[in-house]
Amino acid sequence: MAILHFLLIFSLLNLAFAGKHGTLPEEDHWISVFPNTPMPKALKDLLAPPAGDSSKESKDKDAPINPFIIYENTNTKRQPKEALRKELKNKDGTNKKSKGVNAPINPFIIYGKESKGLSKELKTKDHINKKSKGVNAPISPFIIYGEKSKGNKKHGSAAINGTMYFFQEDLHPGKWVNLPLLAKTRDLATFLPQQVARSIPFSSNEFPQILNLFSLDPESMEANDMEQTINVCEREGMRGEEIFCATSFESFVDSSVSKLGKNIQLLANELAKETNNPVFTIGRGIQNMGEEELVCHKMSYPYAVFLCHSIDSTMVYKVPLVGMDGTKAKALVICHKDTSAWSPSHPVFEILKVKPGTVPICHFAVRDTLAWVRK
Repeated sequence: MAILHFLLIFSLLNLAFAGKHGTLPEEDHWISVFPNTPMPKALKDLLAPPAGDSSKESKDKDAPINPFIIYENTNTKRQPKEALRKELKNKDGTNKKSKGVNAPINPFIIYGKESKGLSKELKTKDHINKKSKGVNAPISPFIIYGEKSKGNKKHGSAAINGTMYFFQEDLHPGKWVNLPLLAKTRDLATFLPQQVARSIPFSSNEFPQILNLFSLDPESMEANDMEQTINVCEREGMRGEEIFCATSFESFVDSSVSKLGKNIQLLANELAKETNNPVFTIGRGIQNMGEEELVCHKMSYPYAVFLCHSIDSTMVYKVPLVGMDGTKAKALVICHKDTSAWSPSHPVFEILKVKPGTVPICHFAVRDTLAWVRK
């Protein structure tokens, strides 16, 4: 009942906060901050339409329901949480293990120490982390999605193929890359209205209250993912890193402007069409977008939450790609020139067979990653 009450409040607030001309408060806020710049599509896709608005079509209509989204826009109807939760139950009433492209996953967090909120599924009897099986298996921030490629065994032949990590020298046209996290189905969770987001607790100390609000079993995978998200948001930044988590559209924009100023632009991964083939070729026209950046990872949570951070000596590239099936894309690549502050146990050093602080290391950004850069 709590979740239904929450959804009712959410719908009413959407109506109450809509502007005179049917605009959302987030749109009005964007205009107040960037009066001469249209809102990027990547941000518009994160806004929930006002209740009763059928103008914003449901994304990825044929995609399986993501059980980790508390409301799903299908034309003018909203799915009650109970209907969604049925997708999570086995015949005996126990929770299913999430599978497939829409399974909730923890975003690609490569910095800091291991999260405290590790899922029980990730531990063996001797408490050693299991290796992730498959692209969307539940993972900790220190387990790589997918398997290691043979080309990663030597520095000279460390390939991008099969892993998110690679050497900066490998970023050139003609290179084949295997990017399952770029081709995966988008996370459809949208921002809550700021007033609603502020009213919901978001801290490890209040985690039992959060689970109760969303009617989640403390032992469920969703609860584990939420706990990891909160723990990562509460961690201290490593040397040379500034970090914050945004739980609303306004905080996402305002905190970013506070860090970089208003002369900024938002970058996102772009796919011309959905594809099940993750193999691409790097094309010509790689763009260096500069070092003044703020990379924002969409976290695994019932509504849109972004962990944004800026790290010294980091460069952002916009990279054109062409898929094996002809799909065109533009991907974000993040290159770190100084990894001396990273944990020596970070898996990237095992994969690339190097030590912290020795060579620049790059990685492709996950599908829903956003990046602010100075113009």
